[in-house]
Amino acid sequence: MAINFRRTKRSDENSMVDRVTGAFNRRQLDIDLAAGIDSSGLPTATLQIDIDGFERYGKRRGEVSADQVLERVACVVMATVRTTDVVYRHWHASFCVLLPATTSVDARTVAERIRSNIESTPLLAETNVTVSVGVAVGGDSEPVSETAHRAGAALQSVSSSGGNIVVHD
Repeated sequence: MAINFRRTKRSDENSMVDRVTGAFNRRQLDIDLAAGIDSSGLPTATLQIDIDGFERYGKRRGEVSADQVLERVACVVMATVRTTDVVYRHWHASFCVLLPATTSVDARTVAERIRSNIESTPLLAETNVTVSVGVAVGGDSEPVSETAHRAGAALQSVSSSGGNIVVHD
């Protein structure tokens, strides 16, 4: 019996998408950060989104329920951003969103809309799920990877605040 080890387009797509959330995965994020996402020369904003207290939630309610929260948060994020924006599952309970051609004001507005939408979504509100969002906007020649790092650092700076907050670098 011959086995075909060639990858198909479908398997390539599947290897770049997180199976729980439907968002792109960390592997695709690394590729996009290295390549840059926008060639227009306009700034790319980056949002780093953490689900507040997710580890405690997952331990209390179980893996299936935790996966449902991840899936629902991803759905809310993807429904909130533009079709040109790209959503990735970054780590266990965090997401990264790249927003090409986005000003600082617009990035903050999107971040606040995501935070508010998650807080007010009925399925999530019943379980008291909130998110914190770090926002950074790239400079003239700043690599997108550096912008993502700054958004993550902004988010870390408020990690002890109790969550449910948007912070700009």
